[in-house]
Amino acid sequence: MSPRLRKYAKLLQSPACWPALLHGVAATLDHDVALGRDRFATVIDVGANKGQFAVYARTRWPKARLICFEPLPGPRAKLARVTRGQAEIHDCALGAASGEGSMHLATRTDSSSLLALGARQKAIYGMEESGELRVPIKRLDACLPTPLTRPVLLKIDVQGFELEVLKGATDLLPNVDAVYVEASYVELYEGQALHEEIERFLIDAGFGLDGRFNTHVHQGEPVQADLLFRRRTSSMREPKP
Repeated sequence: MSPRLRKYAKLLQSPACWPALLHGVAATLDHDVALGRDRFATVIDVGANKGQFAVYARTRWPKARLICFEPLPGPRAKLARVTRGQAEIHDCALGAASGEGSMHLATRTDSSSLLALGARQKAIYGMEESGELRVPIKRLDACLPTPLTRPVLLKIDVQGFELEVLKGATDLLPNVDAVYVEASYVELYEGQALHEEIERFLIDAGFGLDGRFNTHVHQGEPVQADLLFRRRTSSMREPKP
């Protein structure tokens, strides 16, 4: 069975994910490998797109406060439909400073970015830019007052802009227990920070790298992976039965 078929077979075994499937949104249950034994009271979903991770989070932690950030109107409308009033949705991008920026729209919307698509992104994933859209940019610190109810998970999937999001969250990060961030090993977007810079920033902020998941390899070379960082003093795991 192909990975795609395995993914949908697992979704069909999860009734809580069915309503989102009717809207064309497949919950990213593959994140259970990294996060399935954790418990979170607050989940911050940066780069929520149309709700793939948000639906997973609502299924995994149904009582958690779910806060989503998505600047693109089309995906954001679908995100609102699939979360059914159970998420706080912010209509902005996040970065190191507040202002405005041009979102480079990709032919696959979940690959749109505040950075221009690079040659390797276009070649490896077979896509092009389809236009630009001006969007508001805010610092995460300005959007969420602290303290938040802990444990807190910060998930970031922003197509090369990850480090800028983290730089805009320096006040919030001491209240975060885990950061789950998609990072690149090669430049896919022009001028993006690669995984080494992201790791260094989070280690300096008091986190330790706990694992690398869902690694995408192209022609024998790692391209992207989901990196899980945990605050060194936190305990978020469910007790073993």
